[in-house]
Amino acid sequence: MPIPLVPPQILAPERPATSSKVFCPICVANGYASAPSSTKKWFFTGNSVGSALWYLGEPRWQFGATYHSATQGVRALVGYQAITERHGAPALNLSYGLQSQETGATGVSVTLEKNGGYGPGRWNVFAGASVRSRESVVRPVAGFRYSPSMRWSFGNQYDGNVHNPFVQYRWREYSVGALAVGARVLTLTFGISF
Repeated sequence: MPIPLVPPQILAPERPATSSKVFCPICVANGYASAPSSTKKWFFTGNSVGSALWYLGEPRWQFGATYHSATQGVRALVGYQAITERHGAPALNLSYGLQSQETGATGVSVTLEKNGGYGPGRWNVFAGASVRSRESVVRPVAGFRYSPSMRWSFGNQYDGNVHNPFVQYRWREYSVGALAVGARVLTLTFGISF
């Protein structure tokens, strides 16, 4: 049985360890790639494109700040799981960011998220829509992550403009890997939970 990321609550099921604890559409793609599988309250992730710091201490809420190196932009982000995943039904995630950015952050996003297993591995998929802060265009967002073991995972995040494929290796509270931003620019990634 997988260890849940958050303490069990009355009327809310435990979330599997492969859940996208960092809500994917609104953070840098590396946030989804290196999402933690621990019960720690803070999570930092970074690469040459940007970095993000998240507070994960509330079961259904997340708060974060990101820095995007190309635009030198700092932005505040918040995510809320309005409906938890249960009995085969997907979770409903809502996200909001004060600014948009090129690598996956949006103004507002709504996504459905589902977790499951295949043999010894675990998978996570999400899909939804987003509107960036300075646009009036509704864009699709989607992603998947498959972990054939507790340590390795690979997948892709589509932020409405480009695909961001990745591979990650986790060890205790750390994760390292590679992310192809826009499927073109390769960057090494790092994450730590504390």
